Amino acid sequence: MILLSFFNLQGLNLLRLATASPLIRGNDTDRQALLQFKAKITGDPLKIMESWNSSIHFYQWIGVTCCRKHRRVTKLKLRILKLSGPLSPYIGNLSFLRELGLVGNSFYNQIPQEMGGLRRLEALHLANNSIGGEIPSNLSACSKLSSVNMMGNRLIGEIPASLGLLSNLKVLGFVHNSLRGSIPPSLGNLSSLEKLGLTYNAFSGIIPESFGRLRNLSVFAIFGNAISGIVPIVLLLEH
Repeated sequence: MILLSFFNLQGLNLLRLATASPLIRGNDTDRQALLQFKAKITGDPLKIMESWNSSIHFYQWIGVTCCRKHRRVTKLKLRILKLSGPLSPYIGNLSFLRELGLVGNSFYNQIPQEMGGLRRLEALHLANNSIGGEIPSNLSACSKLSSVNMMGNRLIGEIPASLGLLSNLKVLGFVHNSLRGSIPPSLGNLSSLEKLGLTYNAFSGIIPESFGRLRNLSVFAIFGNAISGIVPIVLLLEH
């Protein structure tokens, strides 16, 4: 009887471990992703990253917010903290991330393609950094995005037409970059769009007629480009 009870207890413990292991793996995945993000930081005069150490759990690190239920990272907000370095592709492993806010730092290099895997991401705020390269077209896979602000960077190339698939998008800002080409007509599919900022780039061509479908658009800034032609009549009538 004692032997049987021992094995029953062991089985119960194994069951508990098996049940807990996905949460443990999830926590470790997020922790490793954050450490990889930290490893890319080349400048930290305010010593913000010193709080990111093993003496406390990662959900207590500065700028990190976790959900209580799963203990997964839902927000990473490090705003105006004089941080510099390239953006780590391991950000793409933070699969529960809903908000990424790195505004007002000196991050550089390109936006990692891996960010396209953040299917829960709602807000992507990278304004006022030194980020270059092209806008990843696979950001369209982040279907829950409602706010994207990349103003004040060094982005080049064109706006990917695929961004027109982001049906929940309310704010889209690329002010003060080096983007070029024509404005994709697919942006006229963004039925929830309220604010669109494209000033001070190198856009050319005309304002797409499809913008007349943007019934919720209240702010549309496009000066400081080489746009020609006239504003679509429908857009003027609606706004």
